[in-house]
Amino acid sequence: MKTTKYITRAAAILALTIALQFSIRAVIPVNTVNLFVVGSIVNLGLLLATETTGLWAGVIIAFAAPLTASLQGHLPLAAMIPAVMAGNLILVVVYWLVTRKGSRQTWMRWIGLVIGAAVKMAFLYYTIGAIVGKLPGPAKAVVMFSFSWPQFVTAVIGGILSTLIARRIKPLA
Repeated sequence: MKTTKYITRAAAILALTIALQFSIRAVIPVNTVNLFVVGSIVNLGLLLATETTGLWAGVIIAFAAPLTASLQGHLPLAAMIPAVMAGNLILVVVYWLVTRKGSRQTWMRWIGLVIGAAVKMAFLYYTIGAIVGKLPGPAKAVVMFSFSWPQFVTAVIGGILSTLIARRIKPLA
């Protein structure tokens, strides 16, 4: 019974994350707004799945979300896909490590969120910078902006939303 609930919850969070990723980009055409709204929704999915379902649910979404972004043309180079997957994975694993021992205390969530968001941001900034290093100046600047401080902001927004929702959901893990 627990396995069925786990799979169902993980699938529901994954489906909502992907559906919102597609629908928001279709409704809001402005890239900067998309960056903050879609990024926050994806981070919400990552953290909500991790907190309420377990590490593997967060890992699944960490791998699926960049594939969706690539299908939408949001990641201009294929080499960026594994980098974004790894960045998402960093956030999920750091958050899980800090909160896994049954500690759903608010201050532990914030510690896990802030550390995970900061490490994800730094990783993505330097990794994506190495990948897009040969792009022309304006294109590189746009990509580098997307993978700098907005990554931290969207992770924190996603974490705040996750905390509000997770309080109302019984954890499986």
